[in-house]
Amino acid sequence: MRRKHMRFLAAVLAAALLTFLCAIPAGASFESEYKSYRGEWAGGGRSPIKMKLVEDTITFVYSPVFYFDSGFHLTEQGKAAIIDECLAGFRQWEGIYEIGGRELTVVVDVHPATSASKLGSNVRILPLNPILTSMVWGTSFWKPSSPFLRMELRNSSPQYLTRVAMHEFGHILGLSDAYGYGQHFRRVIPFLDLGWLGDWLLPEAPPDRAPEDGVMRGGWDITPTDIEMLLWAWKNNRFQLYVKSISTWVGGQVSPVFSK
Repeated sequence: MRRKHMRFLAAVLAAALLTFLCAIPAGASFESEYKSYRGEWAGGGRSPIKMKLVEDTITFVYSPVFYFDSGFHLTEQGKAAIIDECLAGFRQWEGIYEIGGRELTVVVDVHPATSASKLGSNVRILPLNPILTSMVWGTSFWKPSSPFLRMELRNSSPQYLTRVAMHEFGHILGLSDAYGYGQHFRRVIPFLDLGWLGDWLLPEAPPDRAPEDGVMRGGWDITPTDIEMLLWAWKNNRFQLYVKSISTWVGGQVSPVFSK
């Protein structure tokens, strides 16, 4: 009789355990699926960007140190207005995005400062240039802990600064460009069309990976695909590409988002 009771109790416990395990969905949170680092934060240190992923919220903390080129004759109020436009661009990445049927909340916490020293800065407001464009140095060897993630913004209209700061911040976060580099190379030597070389080094992403108004094309649209790519960037410690390019040679990867 006692054995029957023991077998019955064992069967009940087994059924309860099976029910409990089946009630836990695979990948219960983005944290359980994508967090691969130890500690609360990734990045930081000498890098201007750090991140933490807790359950279904990813928080980026960015510490831009602004430098204004000596060619600008701006009042403190004028400098503050430019900084505000840039901060608005960085914060455009905030929101709630649906990824794989689940919602991920993105928080962008920005702590700006200014510096009179170009070397002591990591966001530089520079004059317009017919050849050079806004960019982020250091993305070729992107890592969350890299101290070389320095942004250069070529000053223009306020709307330009907001949109371009938004795009360049995508590089800081770990995303490559989605447009082809042919347009850049056509400007290098005006009488010699080197567009083919630029398009070979970094081809344009297809529209199903980056829409025409996509942020990494220079537009305003941040898609769930972009955000999922960020999860992979910080999970794998690797710059995320929309297509195979020269960045593949130095550690970038075509995002696993596109191989699902």
